[in-house]
Amino acid sequence: MKSVSLSILVPSKNTLRLLLGGIALVVLLAGCQGDTATPSQNAQQAAQDKANSHNPYIPVNDVEFNNYNQRMKISDDPTTILWCTSSWNIPSSPLFTIPVVGKLTSANKRPYSTSQVKNTYQDSATYSPELPGPDGMFGTSADYRYGFTPAGVYVDFYNMATFCTTEPTVWQRQNTTIVLGQDNGLTIAQQAAQAKLAEAIKADKAGDTAGAAADRAAAEAILEKALAGK
Repeated sequence: MKSVSLSILVPSKNTLRLLLGGIALVVLLAGCQGDTATPSQNAQQAAQDKANSHNPYIPVNDVEFNNYNQRMKISDDPTTILWCTSSWNIPSSPLFTIPVVGKLTSANKRPYSTSQVKNTYQDSATYSPELPGPDGMFGTSADYRYGFTPAGVYVDFYNMATFCTTEPTVWQRQNTTIVLGQDNGLTIAQQAAQAKLAEAIKADKAGDTAGAAADRAAAEAILEKALAGK
């Protein structure tokens, strides 16, 4: 059996140095080309450098927090009365002012979360991404806000701009109609109509469709008569 000899060419030290030097040069050139900044990048960096050189004022008096805290104290006081002036979105519409107890509440406020997200790590588990506010309520504020007068009368300001203050101003007194008193005649008629509607609900539950319809018609007739001043 003949033996076969293999010869391996080993580069000299000089050749190896040249190869390594060439590779390093290629990598260096490629890196330099990749690091070339565009004019917009240079401008952005210049703007960032300018921003970093600023020495902004750092608030130390907690004015923002104190305003928030004071508002929460007013809103949490059940004896607070807000004098809220508003008007309809109609040219030349009269201005009116209504006293509201406590605060105006957003229609989006609620005592529980209404959104759930499925937990990707547990097939049957869900959780709510919402967190309650400081008052323990969920939801964001919206344009539709409502409240109650000192007499417990419900009022809302749907799609209406409002100006509210904890003390009535001279302007509100002299240039707006302050709504306080109730119309006794209409109040009595409303109570009578509500009694008829309660009877209609009972008739519905008893299966007396005709009686329920008659009670609802009577409730409407009571209000129509009161509005006509009879």
